[in-house]
Amino acid sequence: MSLKNDTQVLAISNNSLPLAKKVVIVDGMIGGGKNLLSSIVSSLPNVEMWLYKSEIEHVCALHYLGHISLDAAKTLINKLTEEEIYNQSISRNVNFKPSDHSGLFYASRPFRYIKRLFRSPSKARESLKKEMPILNLMTHVNTSYSKPLFEALGERLVYIRVSRHPMSVYMLKHNKKWNEYWTTGDRIGPILYNTYDKKNHSIDLPFYAKNIEKIYIDANSTDRAIMLIDQWIRNSDNFIDEVIKSSKATILEVPYEKFVFQPRPYVEKIASSLGVKINSVTNKEMRRQGVPRSSLTDAPKDKVYSNMNRKHTKKNLTLAENFAQGRAFAEETASSEALSILDELSKDYEERHNIKK
Repeated sequence: MSLKNDTQVLAISNNSLPLAKKVVIVDGMIGGGKNLLSSIVSSLPNVEMWLYKSEIEHVCALHYLGHISLDAAKTLINKLTEEEIYNQSISRNVNFKPSDHSGLFYASRPFRYIKRLFRSPSKARESLKKEMPILNLMTHVNTSYSKPLFEALGERLVYIRVSRHPMSVYMLKHNKKWNEYWTTGDRIGPILYNTYDKKNHSIDLPFYAKNIEKIYIDANSTDRAIMLIDQWIRNSDNFIDEVIKSSKATILEVPYEKFVFQPRPYVEKIASSLGVKINSVTNKEMRRQGVPRSSLTDAPKDKVYSNMNRKHTKKNLTLAENFAQGRAFAEETASSEALSILDELSKDYEERHNIKK
């Protein structure tokens, strides 16, 4: 049998996967508010604690780069989600690191996972079939590369795209930092691909820069951050606008600037899409996350965010003042070309999400 036929057989076999009946995925920008939303989604009834699943991003990246077929990517995604829902049912690979937001100490229902440590494999499968828990995953800037996810999971997928205004100081700083980090040669992070600079020297770049490498290579870290943010937002907009026409998945867009001020309608819509209702655990988690907030900067104190240079402040800045701060930060080191990109992107973002300053 040919490799092509083998792949087709594998893809067909995914139709009968029994365990992950529903999968919710929260995707968004680096520094875009995914942590906040994923934590609240985790507090909904029958939803598992959230996990960052980098393997799914890698599968989508490899398909985008043309290294694996769509059938192969779908097979891997179905396999990964099936393994993960089973692993969670027996508390395998649970994160016990106290400082990690994806860890047990930040979970809404931590004792659920402690009890599962003593569950036998046979009991786990029985419970999965009876309770049908909802797998809850997070991905980073994966939307525009996520065709395999929608193809693999279909109507089982509830896809939540968190968006954030590109003129945010925190997001610009955070993405600038990551662009500097990717030049150190450390292999932890996104898939890197090899190309050549103007002097024909071999260089590794994050696959995100695949179509803009000519200008990305010579740009400073601020310009690189702006260029990638522009790529991510525009390409993700285009992907969502197209996939929503044909996919059976539930697709929800959540602009951060609206969510932090009026979270309830969004949480109710998410709960409805998952077939559950908001309860006291959800209300408690929303209070812990400090939503609704009086301003974009009115976030709870947290060591993790402090380490990422997000200053805690109770000053009630308007949206216009927040975005003005973001542009002032960008002006310090960005080129005029990059600032023009940022200005145009901000304007288009505000129009798409009806953001009133």
